[in-house]
Amino acid sequence: MQRRNFIKTAMCVGTIGCLGAMTPVCKDIYEDYKLKNDKFYYKSKDELPKRIRLEACSLCQLKCPACTIRMMEKDMPKDWLGYLKFKDFKKLVDENNIERIELSNNGEIFLNPELNKIIKYAHEKNITLTALGGTNLNTISDETIEALVKYKFQALTVSIDGATPETYKIYRRGGDFNTVINNIKKINLCKKKYNSEFPRLKWQFILFGHNEHEIELAKKKAKELNMGIKFKRNVILTYSPVKNPTLVEKQTGLKIYNKMNGLIKDSFKRQKIYTCYMLFLSPQIDYNGDILGCCRTFKFGGNAFRDGLLNALNSKNYIYAKHMVTDLSTPPLDEVPCSQCITYKYIKEEKSPLTPRDDIQFD
Repeated sequence: MQRRNFIKTAMCVGTIGCLGAMTPVCKDIYEDYKLKNDKFYYKSKDELPKRIRLEACSLCQLKCPACTIRMMEKDMPKDWLGYLKFKDFKKLVDENNIERIELSNNGEIFLNPELNKIIKYAHEKNITLTALGGTNLNTISDETIEALVKYKFQALTVSIDGATPETYKIYRRGGDFNTVINNIKKINLCKKKYNSEFPRLKWQFILFGHNEHEIELAKKKAKELNMGIKFKRNVILTYSPVKNPTLVEKQTGLKIYNKMNGLIKDSFKRQKIYTCYMLFLSPQIDYNGDILGCCRTFKFGGNAFRDGLLNALNSKNYIYAKHMVTDLSTPPLDEVPCSQCITYKYIKEEKSPLTPRDDIQFD
């Protein structure tokens, strides 16, 4: 029996060696295989992605009814909520060749008490910062506004799902429309003071049945505030669905769907399913350093602060996930978070593996 197992193992390893990269066909071999020969293994820090996504804060002062993160809070451990510490940020950027950081995932970044130091240090290290994932901008100090402008925080998306106070408060519960608009005006005044175009501002408007009548008004107000505007579909299809899809599609250019598979399929057509591409191009890191891979809440086990970014992204589960989304012959494993993901399931159903590429825009 031992001799038979030895021969079986030798044949599997030999096959892998011939391919020049790990082909995860046999789970037992995969568990023991040295990953240094894998095509997705980073041999040095120089090979790591130059851009990452880093959660600045998972805390939020609002109670938006269709926010999946807020829905999950009661079932999450206490350490699930927190904020990025400056010492961890400094260590991460000092040890790696990072050029661009998207400070977002869950929560409100301006509730991070150490954010000003993070912004300043990133500027000193020539790192571009963005927050395209969105901020509700209900809470921001004058000092932070000046830091955004003075240290050239590149871009900021502000989530404003309504063009009047009455409509805004329906979804952004606990927020105040006039406060948000005044904070935008303060940023614009500071930009004028420093004669700076940064941060570039974008108004994000999630489409609901209760706010669709204010689409044109939102466009007008965004222009007055020197902001771009981005309309976004509501992915919680049971909450306040759009009432007049034909008109909304005409006004926004977005296709409105009543089924989740339609949303995902459309994203594939537009090459905008970027959640999986984050694994390769812009990995998501939790506020405490845990590797999430993409902008969802799955964890791969590695920690960028504790283990170092290189080791964390070279973990077995992380590398195996890359094979799963690019090679449909790779069987899913329960311990790899992607196995439970709706996007991965769609990839399998549609037989549409990802092709590694470097031109995805994560906005």
